[in-house]
Amino acid sequence: MAQIDLGKLKFTWKGTWSTASAYEVDDVVYYLGSAYICIADASNTTNSPEQNSTNWTRMSSGLNYRGTFTTPTGYTWYYGDIVTYQNTAYFHSLGTSVGYTPGSTQSGNPWQVLASGTGGAYTSAGDIEYRDNDSSNSALSIGIENSVLSVEKNPRESFPNNTTAVYEQIQLPGATPATNGKSAYLFRDDHPTTETVTYTVTVASGKFVINGTSQLALTLKTGSTYTFDVSDSSNAGHVLAFNARTGASNTTFDFETAAIADGVTHTGTPGSSGATVTWTVPHLGFLVYEYYCTNHSGMGAGITWTSSTKIAGRLLHSDSHPTIDLTRTNIYSFTFPTATGMSYSVKDPGLSNYNTIGINGRITAGVSPVNVTGGTLTFTPSTTVDGSLIIRDEGGSADQITITLHSMFFKPVWKGEGSTYKNKIPQPEDTRFNDPTYRVFANSSVNVHTESIAPLPDYLKKSGRGFQYGTVKPGYRQGGLITDRHYNFWGNMYHNSSQGYYYGAGIGTGCTTYNGTFDTPWTSNWRSPKVWEECLAGKSEYAHFLTDVNGTDLGYLDADGNQLVVKPRLKQVHRGNTNAWYLYENGMVTFAGYGGYGSFGQGRTDSQYIECMGVFHDESGTLLDGANYPKIKQMEFTSAHMGDHGAQSYYSVYFVDSNGFLYTMGYNGYGQLGNNTTTSNYYIKRMAKSNFGGADILYVHTSGYYYTSTYAIDSNGDLWGWGRNNYGQLGLGNTTQQTTPQKITGVTGSDLLNKKVIHIQATQDGDDLGKVHVLTTEGKVYYMGYLQDYGMWTGYYDSGNTSTQSLPRLLTNSADLWNSDSQKVEYMATMGTRYNTYYFITDGGSTGLEQKLYATGGNTTGQQGTGSSNSTSQGSSQQGWWFGKEIQFRDWGREYKGQTNNNYVEEAYGNWASWQTGGANANKMKIGRIVEIYPASHSSESYNRCVMIDEHGRIFFAGYWNYDMSVNWEMNNSTSMNSGPMYQSEKTLSGSTSTSQDVEWTSYFGWLSSLNGFVKPGGFCHMGNSYSENGWQVVTKDGTLYIGGSDSWNQAGFNQGGHHGFWEYQYRLGGH
Repeated sequence: MAQIDLGKLKFTWKGTWSTASAYEVDDVVYYLGSAYICIADASNTTNSPEQNSTNWTRMSSGLNYRGTFTTPTGYTWYYGDIVTYQNTAYFHSLGTSVGYTPGSTQSGNPWQVLASGTGGAYTSAGDIEYRDNDSSNSALSIGIENSVLSVEKNPRESFPNNTTAVYEQIQLPGATPATNGKSAYLFRDDHPTTETVTYTVTVASGKFVINGTSQLALTLKTGSTYTFDVSDSSNAGHVLAFNARTGASNTTFDFETAAIADGVTHTGTPGSSGATVTWTVPHLGFLVYEYYCTNHSGMGAGITWTSSTKIAGRLLHSDSHPTIDLTRTNIYSFTFPTATGMSYSVKDPGLSNYNTIGINGRITAGVSPVNVTGGTLTFTPSTTVDGSLIIRDEGGSADQITITLHSMFFKPVWKGEGSTYKNKIPQPEDTRFNDPTYRVFANSSVNVHTESIAPLPDYLKKSGRGFQYGTVKPGYRQGGLITDRHYNFWGNMYHNSSQGYYYGAGIGTGCTTYNGTFDTPWTSNWRSPKVWEECLAGKSEYAHFLTDVNGTDLGYLDADGNQLVVKPRLKQVHRGNTNAWYLYENGMVTFAGYGGYGSFGQGRTDSQYIECMGVFHDESGTLLDGANYPKIKQMEFTSAHMGDHGAQSYYSVYFVDSNGFLYTMGYNGYGQLGNNTTTSNYYIKRMAKSNFGGADILYVHTSGYYYTSTYAIDSNGDLWGWGRNNYGQLGLGNTTQQTTPQKITGVTGSDLLNKKVIHIQATQDGDDLGKVHVLTTEGKVYYMGYLQDYGMWTGYYDSGNTSTQSLPRLLTNSADLWNSDSQKVEYMATMGTRYNTYYFITDGGSTGLEQKLYATGGNTTGQQGTGSSNSTSQGSSQQGWWFGKEIQFRDWGREYKGQTNNNYVEEAYGNWASWQTGGANANKMKIGRIVEIYPASHSSESYNRCVMIDEHGRIFFAGYWNYDMSVNWEMNNSTSMNSGPMYQSEKTLSGSTSTSQDVEWTSYFGWLSSLNGFVKPGGFCHMGNSYSENGWQVVTKDGTLYIGGSDSWNQAGFNQGGHHGFWEYQYRLGGH
């Protein structure tokens, strides 16, 4: 071994350090980029020189690339270490450290940027990188042909130019001392519309029962007043109370602390006549609410709140203040409370005469007025003002907002024809544009699978018999759409206030750490299946994946066998909140997200953070591979029933292949897999056709959620059912749970005996109240399952007000309405939740019309669109029109010519036929044939709404709209929909006797004229987790995406907050 003699210094070079060697003093070794000298004899040991300071000391440091940064507990990093993290390279600048993350703002963070990378991903040749306004790097995908690279403003600001921030002081109830609970926050001025609501409270089985539902999950609005009637004798000894906390496990702030002005008023004694609890909900939108009993545990439930958007906030007793970013020359307004008596102004702490008290240090240029004692202050920062300013109370209190000013930033964008998402969504010249199996939105698949039993009329062939999952909604506080070969997602990545899932929302993020909310789109990623790779490489066993489910070549290879595509086109996405299935045009399916009841069918229950291809097995459990690998043409995912976000952990999934076989997997507590057990199965397993009399399966459907009933329509038109049957929802004449398929159309005494079924809508809303509607080739609709309120929410009148209908029965008034004049129902739509309304399109029968439109069921906020009273009385057919009526339309009248009460005049109303040539309203408003109906509801809510699309792509809407797709209907600039001739129904809701009033709902379908374009087939979906957070997405025929409504949890993907009307989506969508 070489020895280095430097006079009195003598070192022995030992090369790379080894655990197998012993070392003596002055031995020198190399380890991970640095040289170490032995300072005490060291026998062979597993402790490396960087870990063993007793025997070694660092002689000289070098650079040591350690790969991608990870965070194992207690791991030590050393000087010279280099890591990559989130597309950036970092250099460790201290001797050692533990617990620091590259790029974080931790005090003393030793990680220094060595080289910055992009915040996005390069997927195509020509993609570029630019410096964003926060000094990070961002990726810009290449534009398409003929687009032009342009520059637009990119201000760095905490809230948008020309908008207002509201400053509020908040006292957290129950804090000790009280000053510890004093807070100040900046909110957007998008406060929810207030309401005054009364709930009836009883107690049963040790639980609070609100409006008839045990432990009802409340949805409340901040600033609104809610009265809870606790006079029922069952409330005796139970005190209804409210509390809140800053997190799931944080300190509870009790709204029952008498010293705190908490907005809660108790009147009388619970259980006694006149006893109430009234709560005006404070503006504490950042807290977690719940209601409970002060004397007994486990009686209450959580409260979902709707509040305005928080900009910044802080606890006043802490050292920090709300800090915001503003951009010079933009205009910002701040509204301050009058009640505090404080005087606010803009100040510059850098001025020599600055003082926190009084007028010294004030900025006057661009500030109007220069100070306010309650009211609004407008600030337009000039280009010369100092970069660090404050807004504070001149009286010397702790109130202060810290402002960082920025010059205007700019960013590159592609502009011109097709510069954003055009040509990513199917265009009219593309054959997929007219193929109803290619969907735009998740959970929007339609039933086009029973055409062999009874063909649809030509104008409905793009629409099918109706939507598979009822309410078309992409997820819980989530938005997104399909762009050719990928799914694009934004919004709530994980949070549903009770389950706390963090599985990347099932979009295949490739990691487990993204558990927030995003207004920017995330694109689905997949692990390219080996089956797919071998298919493209020419392996004959997988050649069937070169064609669609009908055997038509998809053009993946050229004439010489060269690959032309990287990935098949994505047809459908069936998703819950935390997981999703992806159906591709060649019959392949993939899975991503939470896998607790089976992930991609291989027996595992671990979560998948990237799309993995489904694995299928035959009846005996043998893997189906090679030429036997099935091609899937239709599927059902119980978590895709998005009217509710609960019980999605207990999911099951079903597939129908191109040969008519049915496959099942997942939770099986009620026999919903049909395998003669109640044991869950984590393998995707085929069912023998002998279960269905040897017939092929055409269409599979479930009630969704946890208490699942499963249904299948076979090639003969027979309907089969199995699973949950507690209210007779299987239509077998009993309430016995079934673990194997039973022939519903073969039951003696059933109205469905020997009938041929072409469509089915089943629901149970996560509350175990199964309801089912069945459409037959006769054009008739039958009901079976749970009944309440005399059947009001089903369209089937139950004079005895019982709870169970175990044999299918024809809907009430069918012969007088949708089956009159020899009419047949062709299309059926419903919300798919507990409080349903049902919509029908008929063939017109002998009337000579191409179609007629009807609705039945719930009508509490005019959602039927029949122009009827919203009375909810159930005992008589003379009360309300929930038994059914023909749908009505309205125009909006003239905006001049003798208005009264600020309303338009000469408004017209009538059924669909009245607007056609020769009708009473002809030439007043154009309405084409209605081709799609999109009802919307959430969980156990009855504030419902509905959208209809005609053949031209025009939108018509009815029902309750907390956020309006079109605003300012009336001459008084109200965002409400004034009653006009509708007042007889609308006044009922509020008890008003006025002949005209403004409300947030309409009982007629009105034309939406504010959208800049016409909706493409399948181009609409709802968003939101409640009526107060309603939103929408629309894709027009030119491929443009518009969004609107609530932006709770970034569901609208619009970083300016919620809004009425339509806004073109601001981000470029990924994944050609």
